[in-house]
Amino acid sequence: MNYQSPIYTEKTQCQDCYKCIRECPVKAIRVERGHAMVVSDLCVFCGHCVLACPAGAKRVRDDLARARQLLHLKPRVILSLAPSFASEFPGIRPADLVSALQGLGFYGVSETALGADLVSARLARDFSALSADDGSRGGLFLSSACPSAVEYVKQYLPALASSLTDRASPLLAHARLLRETYGEDTGIVFAGPCVAKKREADAWTDIDCAISFADLRAWLREAGLEPLPSADSDPDDGRVPAFIPRRASSGAYYPVDGGMISSIKKSYGSGRVRMMTVSGLAEIRNALEGLDPADLERPLFIELLACPGGCVNGPLTGTGQPTALRRMRLLEYAERSPSPVSAEGVTDLTGTLPERPSPAAVHGDEELRGALRSVGKVSLRDELNCGSCGYDTCRAFAAAMLDARAEKTMCVSYMRKLAQKKANGLIRAMPSGVVICDSSLKIVECNENFARLMGEDILSMYEAKPGMEGADLSGISGVAAFCAAAIARDGSDVSEHEFRERRKIFQATVFSIERGESACAVIQDVTAPQVRRDRVIRQTRKVIDKNLAVVQKIAYLLGENAAETEATLNSIIESFSAGEGEP
Repeated sequence: MNYQSPIYTEKTQCQDCYKCIRECPVKAIRVERGHAMVVSDLCVFCGHCVLACPAGAKRVRDDLARARQLLHLKPRVILSLAPSFASEFPGIRPADLVSALQGLGFYGVSETALGADLVSARLARDFSALSADDGSRGGLFLSSACPSAVEYVKQYLPALASSLTDRASPLLAHARLLRETYGEDTGIVFAGPCVAKKREADAWTDIDCAISFADLRAWLREAGLEPLPSADSDPDDGRVPAFIPRRASSGAYYPVDGGMISSIKKSYGSGRVRMMTVSGLAEIRNALEGLDPADLERPLFIELLACPGGCVNGPLTGTGQPTALRRMRLLEYAERSPSPVSAEGVTDLTGTLPERPSPAAVHGDEELRGALRSVGKVSLRDELNCGSCGYDTCRAFAAAMLDARAEKTMCVSYMRKLAQKKANGLIRAMPSGVVICDSSLKIVECNENFARLMGEDILSMYEAKPGMEGADLSGISGVAAFCAAAIARDGSDVSEHEFRERRKIFQATVFSIERGESACAVIQDVTAPQVRRDRVIRQTRKVIDKNLAVVQKIAYLLGENAAETEATLNSIIESFSAGEGEP
């Protein structure tokens, strides 16, 4: 496992269910010895696998210790608080929250939304210049605010990577603003609901580390500083200093889908540039895959958000709150924000996450067919595309096998057929007669030896239809009554029965395969010479063992009786001996 990656797998917790593969929008999972491991080079850190894993095996890297240490290493450390805090800490005055966070040792608390304000103002200026250019025909502009969406476009829609606006994310812009304002030696810790922010902290020296809201709550709780909700939620009560260097403006809308566009329009207004929002990686693929920017008659700006609905639904948000309620709380806070600010004075608002070259291997049709044949899929009819392995199609699964990201055992249909072949081979190879029936006493499977034991007519039926699936067992053999009893009784106890049929004596070992559903009988003809010999030996051994047990019991009883007699006689002798010595 890679503890350096923002997301990793705890091997001891992985239950091999492959749900993470089914849920991962980019299939950045490699199965190693049955355990599903995150492939960091392919991951876009949307955090969806963390939420989807039923066993809790997908973990987010814990950077809380690093944040604590930073307070002792830097002369001042500022907490960059994600704008979704308004929905994450309901009923708590921002001033009270800031005071509690300063109690942890932070120099101050600043809204990440300040960086969003700067980005919106710069994009508004860019779009205004674009609108003023009469010769501009069209063009595609993709937002770079969401680091997970940026990773997705660069890795999985590389043809559109050049359409990403070269504007810093709100966090990066905010970190640069704080360092310019308070000094380059200022430490920056981000707190919010986003896993991909850890990737930003790893990529940019401007950001020291990123923690989650849950980490922040735990830290406050441990220090005894957790603020309590208040009936008065007015953020401007003036009791204690609040956010530094100032309160954010319309950047507070960024955590909801469409919030970035609303913020831009407050400065840009309406112009030639069309704007739309797409949230969720699956929807981003649907919206952009195959899109040619040259086909656009007017400039189009698309706000991309990896989480459906926006950051208020981030993977590290608190649980138990409906999305609608979180959204309303954030909007109520954002509506009280001051007027937009200018981006002037901030030296650098450029830069998107650096690319991580991970070229996807291209496999030819013959390679894919070979991989498919290895799991028993030799024709198109065999390609079920059931998705149980986690991949949408059998061919995608075959490509993953060729990339060493998947194993043959992940294919349920292959494993089922393999198990059936092994079971059928074992049944056919057994020297005894074997029959399996369902609760209706219809034969599910039987071997040739069973048909031979039941007579020439039944053997002819078997030869006409090997396995005799669907035949009525009660009309073939009296063993049906024992099978019915095995299906009905509790547990899976094995019972032994003898019955006469066709001038033969059969011994049947009967057991339930699935209570109430099916049973199996293993039948031997005890009148057959070899079976008779084995039966005589077995019966003789049983008699010998029984006789030995009786002899041992008699010996035990005789020994116990002799001991008691000896003790009684000794006591009599002792009493008489004592009497002779008296005067």
